[in-house]
Amino acid sequence: MTSKEDMHAFQLDITDLTTTSADGTPIRITRIGRGPDVILVHGGMDDTSSWVPVATVLGRHHRCWLVHRRRADTGDDYSLDREVDDLSAVLERIGGPASVVGHSYGALIALHALLRMPALPVMAAILYEPPLIAEGPVVRGLLDPITTATERGDYAAALHSYLREFAGLTPTLAVEKSRDTWLQSQIPALLREVEMADRLKWTAETYTGITVPTLLLLGDRSAEHSNRDSTLALAKTLPAARLVGMPRHGHLAHRRDPAYVAALIRTYLADPAHTDLQAAK
Repeated sequence: MTSKEDMHAFQLDITDLTTTSADGTPIRITRIGRGPDVILVHGGMDDTSSWVPVATVLGRHHRCWLVHRRRADTGDDYSLDREVDDLSAVLERIGGPASVVGHSYGALIALHALLRMPALPVMAAILYEPPLIAEGPVVRGLLDPITTATERGDYAAALHSYLREFAGLTPTLAVEKSRDTWLQSQIPALLREVEMADRLKWTAETYTGITVPTLLLLGDRSAEHSNRDSTLALAKTLPAARLVGMPRHGHLAHRRDPAYVAALIRTYLADPAHTDLQAAK
């Protein structure tokens, strides 16, 4: 059964929309379900399709807005600020308060939006392993092998390095996934995103002024660096943050167990201050 067939089985409202960002770029949005608004921002090496199963479940209780992010490798003027403007445009299109779910680089976009535009009508944020660590978003030693492989045109090797060092996949699964030609085609955009974030040299303390209720999600199988370190650091510095570990999951829990991730989101949003998230498991 396809994703749209799944959604129709639950009689969810599905609508494709477009809004316009500050620089005039059209931003596509897929709206699913009814209820309080939740924006879903996917990470790098990904697109909205990986979050459709989560939205299918969550859409029974929330109106989900899946943002089709602009590609980082399509123009010289790409920046994280452009992505923040895109998120702001989606909020304006919604016309009211919303919660924001961001995964990986999408979580970094959400963080930067809350930092740069504190007046945005964001009720709560759910951030799944944002890529920021104590010495900057990326360890240069982890990025170099990806850049070197890309420069020599070996996208399979570049992808393998990313999957092992950033996504935390097992050696066997990383070899298997590195043969995926679509994923290989995303490497230039990934490098642009990573290099853009690395240039910022932020630390977790950069975000101490963010007071929006925030749920930080961390898979207990995520790699012992980068995203794990950043999530733990943010849990200590964001004044309204809660950290929840996801047993038996890594960086891709939304793909492997969308119902579980949707339940975590829904349970948290029901009452960010007092929710017992154990009930979502």
